[in-house]
Amino acid sequence: MRLQGKVALLAGAGPGMGRATALLFAQHGARVAVVARDETKGMETAQRISAAGGTALALSADLADGAAAQHTVQQVINIYGRLDILYFGAGGFFTAAKEYAEVDLEFWHLALRNTLDGLYHVTQAARPHLRGGGAIVTVAASFSVRQEGNPAYGAAKGGLIGLSQSLAKEFYADEIRVNCIGAGLIRAPLADGPVQAVAGLARTGRPEDIAHAALYLASSEAGWVTGQVLNVDGGVDTGTRPLWQYERPA
Repeated sequence: MRLQGKVALLAGAGPGMGRATALLFAQHGARVAVVARDETKGMETAQRISAAGGTALALSADLADGAAAQHTVQQVINIYGRLDILYFGAGGFFTAAKEYAEVDLEFWHLALRNTLDGLYHVTQAARPHLRGGGAIVTVAASFSVRQEGNPAYGAAKGGLIGLSQSLAKEFYADEIRVNCIGAGLIRAPLADGPVQAVAGLARTGRPEDIAHAALYLASSEAGWVTGQVLNVDGGVDTGTRPLWQYERPA
C-alpha cells in the first residue's frame, strides 16, 4: 500500500492512462477524485474503483477555467479533508493532428488552453493544500519536442514539460515535488487510430506502463526526485532500437 492514507486528484481520468493510474492509486490505498470533461467517463472510472473496493469521487470540470479549477479542488478538500497528490494528464490532442499550414488560430489556442491553462489553474488551486510533502505528476509526450505533423500538440506538450520543471523550482520551498512523464505511443481509445497507422509496431505502450511510473513519482519512494522528466516510451526517444522491437509475439 504505497499511497495508504493519501488523497489524489487526477485530471484527465477517463479511458486510457488516467483511468489506469486512478485504478492503481486506489489499489495502493489512495482515496481518489477523478476529473474528466465527460461526466460519463469519469463516473465509469469511479465505479470501477468502487467495484474493486476502493474509494473514489467523480467530478466533471473544465480545469482550463480558473473558477472551475478552484471549485474542483475545494470539492475534494470538503469531501476528503486533504490533498496529497495531483496527477495532470488532461489536454490530449494527438488524434486531432494538423500540419502547420492547416493549423488555424482557434485550434492552436484550444490545444494550448486545454493543456497549459489547465495545469496553470489547477496547480494554483492545489498548491496551498499540497504544501509540506505533496506531489504533482504531469503527463507529456516523449516525442513532443520533435514531433512532425502536429505542431499544436507538440507545442502544448512541450510547454507542459517546461511548465512542470518551472513549477518544480518554484514549489521546492513548499516541499512539493513536481515531475513529468514523457509517454510514448500508448494503446488507448484516444490513440488507437494513430498508433495503428504506425507500421511495424510489435508492441505499443500500455496505459498501465504510465500508471506504474506515476505511482512511483507520487509515492514516498520518489521523495528525493523533483523537476525530472521520466520517459516511458519503450526506448523511442533514445533514437536506438526500441524495447518493443525485441518482444516476441505471444
